[in-house]
Amino acid sequence: MINLVLVMVGGGLGAVVRAWLSDFINTKISSPIPVATLIVNIIGSFLIGFVFGIALNHQWFSMLFITGFLGGLTTFSTLSHELVQLLYPHFKPIRFLSYSILQFIVGFISCYVGFIL
Repeated sequence: MINLVLVMVGGGLGAVVRAWLSDFINTKISSPIPVATLIVNIIGSFLIGFVFGIALNHQWFSMLFITGFLGGLTTFSTLSHELVQLLYPHFKPIRFLSYSILQFIVGFISCYVGFIL
């Protein structure tokens, strides 16, 4: 039961930080792709790898910070929604593919680098 509470608290905080960071980034950077989600997901992926390497023996911290906070901070649902938005009303294949590759490849690399550190 405590793990569920840790995930709930961490997830709520992560979602609030994501909304704030996304708003902040969007006011500073204008881009044809949803750059705020890209930046937040890359930072979150790095932190997931980094914290995973540190917290291997601390399940409560993994539940609170990795599953909860960083799970709320990074978001696959927002990524999926933004990819669909890049399809309509005018599909731009280069923009769509670039954003997809950046999210998945750079996100994975960020997580791996964080884990190694």
